[in-house]
Amino acid sequence: MSRKFFFLILCGALLTLQSSCQSRVNSPYPIATKEQQLASFIELGSIRLMQKDLAGALSELSKAEKIDPENTEVLTFLGLTYYQRGDYDLATEYYLRVLALDQSRTEIHNNLGLIYMNQKNFAAAKREFETCLADKTYPKPYLPNYNLGLLEEAQGKIEEAEKIYQNLLIISPQYPPPFNRLGIIYYNRGEYRKAVDYLLSAVQLDAEYVEAYYFLAQAYEKLGLTEEAAVSYGQVVVLVPNTALAIEAQGRARKVLGFE
Repeated sequence: MSRKFFFLILCGALLTLQSSCQSRVNSPYPIATKEQQLASFIELGSIRLMQKDLAGALSELSKAEKIDPENTEVLTFLGLTYYQRGDYDLATEYYLRVLALDQSRTEIHNNLGLIYMNQKNFAAAKREFETCLADKTYPKPYLPNYNLGLLEEAQGKIEEAEKIYQNLLIISPQYPPPFNRLGIIYYNRGEYRKAVDYLLSAVQLDAEYVEAYYFLAQAYEKLGLTEEAAVSYGQVVVLVPNTALAIEAQGRARKVLGFE
């Protein structure tokens, strides 16, 4: 091979390499910036969290935290993920980091209250819920209010909880959980007709309220309304199929209809 021919081949190879590099520079799919990567990880993490894929959520959100360890949105999602995993210590750590960066994030106090309530630190839970309520700009005051009711129930103070729930029916009549809790309170007292009224209101406001349907079915059963009980048990089966609760509801429906 002549030197001239070898030189021409070498030049051609260099031109091809240069053209390839140039095409990558001018590619319509540029390399994502850190901001774009961060947004992508947050979006994927939040989707995984909504899907109850907690391992997947942690994977994506941890990548986001590495990019921006002071991003309060990322830290809040991580707190929620650890809370749902039952890792209350880590959830608390992330929530406190959020408040250290932004004290205006009032909803974090509500989240902390739930953690303390689960840990049976009732005094701390009450303090957090009341701190959340004290912020008059907070757009969802019914949440800490409702949680204060749950807190009273957790301490066996049923009448105090009942007052809170009844007040919530006035200030937030479209919020289903207080109807459900009142229905359960009246069911446990043996006031089955009253329980039915409140539990019906709960499922009318939220057609997928499984717990309300279950207690509604039990209240109907206590009243001897077998068909109504069977229908409500059937709703439980439809909403949460292949679960222990669905199996129990199906068995109770068969029993009230006389098949067992």
